[in-house]
Amino acid sequence: MERIDTVLPPTLLIASDPEVVGCTLGEGSALLNLRTNIYYSLNAVGAFVWEALSDPLGEPVSFASLVARVSQAYDAPADMVEQDLANLVTQLDAAGLVRCTRP
Repeated sequence: MERIDTVLPPTLLIASDPEVVGCTLGEGSALLNLRTNIYYSLNAVGAFVWEALSDPLGEPVSFASLVARVSQAYDAPADMVEQDLANLVTQLDAAGLVRCTRP
C-alpha cells in the first residue's frame, strides 16, 4: 500500500468491517474482503493493528487509543506512530476493510 500523508482526529472511531475476515500468515496477516473477494496482506505491525481493530463485539477503537497501543507495543515515538497509522487506516478505509466514524 502506498504512503499518503494525512491527519486523522484522535477521536475517530475505527473498527474492522464485519465483511472482512483475516488470518495469521507468517509474521503478518492475510485479509479477505468478502464483498469484493479481494485479498490483502499486512506486515507484522499491520497485523497487530488489525488484531486491535477486530473486536468480537464490533466495538470501535479510537485513533488516539490505537496510537497509544502501537507506540507502547513497539516502543516508538507517538508522533511517528500517529502518521504511520493515519496512512494505514486511510488505506484500509479506502479498501473497505474498516469502518471509520467521527463522533
